[in-house]
Amino acid sequence: IAGFARLLRHGGLTETQQKEYLDIIEEESLRLSQMATNVLNLTKVENQTILTDLTVFNLSEQIRSCILLLSGKWEKKNLEFLLDFGEETICANEELLKQVWINLLDNAVKFSPENSVIEVHIDRDEAEDQILVSVVNSGADIPSEKQKLIFNKFYRVEQSRSSSTGGTGLGLAIAKEIVELHGGTIAASSADGTVTFTVTLPA
Repeated sequence: IAGFARLLRHGGLTETQQKEYLDIIEEESLRLSQMATNVLNLTKVENQTILTDLTVFNLSEQIRSCILLLSGKWEKKNLEFLLDFGEETICANEELLKQVWINLLDNAVKFSPENSVIEVHIDRDEAEDQILVSVVNSGADIPSEKQKLIFNKFYRVEQSRSSSTGGTGLGLAIAKEIVELHGGTIAASSADGTVTFTVTLPA
């Protein structure tokens, strides 16, 4: 960022070069800002040992709202959503769970090819008194040996997921901490060009 700023200050650049450098400065500034915010969020969740602010709310409506929040991103890629669920309620920390869905949906949008479909499923396991939420997208497979590593802080699967898509490598780590704080689990699976993230939570 500093290097491009110095080039702009020295002048002598074409209008195209100026725009290109300004775009890079803006993009990298936003990425660093997002990383700082995510580090603070992760630290906050890691230091939280007791789950507070539990309420009963409509989980289905929360997920639909998160999809709408990301509409600017998925509309650009002409993506469609297949929502396979009825109206489900859950007792949880609403604000924390919102971060989980936004992280998972944002990843699905980011790594989906244009004109593809993202599926979201909600299933209730009455026997275990659990709710399972799955987010499924098309795209490059995540190698089996890396499907657990992707939940580590700052880890990114560069071989299969291009670094040009941005990201800080913290979103999935935050999601994992929040889900585990709720007494749940999160897992990834991938095969034949399909990637699935499944969150299991106490109902």
